[in-house]
Amino acid sequence: MKKLREKVTEDWSFENPEQDTKEFARALVDAMWKNSGLGISANQLGYSYRVFAMRGETKKESIVCFNPEIKDFSPEMNTMEEGCLSLPDVFARVVRPSHVAISYLDQDGKQEGQLASGMTARVFQHELDHLDGILFVDRLGELSRQRAFEKARKIKKFRARGKEKYQHQTKFAL
Repeated sequence: MKKLREKVTEDWSFENPEQDTKEFARALVDAMWKNSGLGISANQLGYSYRVFAMRGETKKESIVCFNPEIKDFSPEMNTMEEGCLSLPDVFARVVRPSHVAISYLDQDGKQEGQLASGMTARVFQHELDHLDGILFVDRLGELSRQRAFEKARKIKKFRARGKEKYQHQTKFAL
């Protein structure tokens, strides 16, 4: 957990990568799908690169963002429930900008950018937070954070007792 609170400062080098870029992208996407995530950042898997993956309809349609940035935020905000692969069973409603102007390099080193909204904007912001050493629970008030962790503890207890209700979590984590 401590490592996730450290900002990742190393950009991905396309000129001199420490490993094959396409293989690294595939490993991120595979890990995201294996864990039923909507996104996953490199630092969640122990890598110190500014890279994350976002889920597509299929593995092939999933996107890997190298050296991602948010260029601008909309003044409009929205609230959605978020979870995190690094914090199992912890879910809470988080307020974030509705739209963000994003920029990143794809796995071929090509510059990409768009005005993202909806789930794309949400996942991009959540994963970029990871690279900046911020967890979604850091964006909550104290009471909301306590409630989210308390509910997660109860879910864990019910599962330990074999309660069917909590055997299959249907929510997606980011």
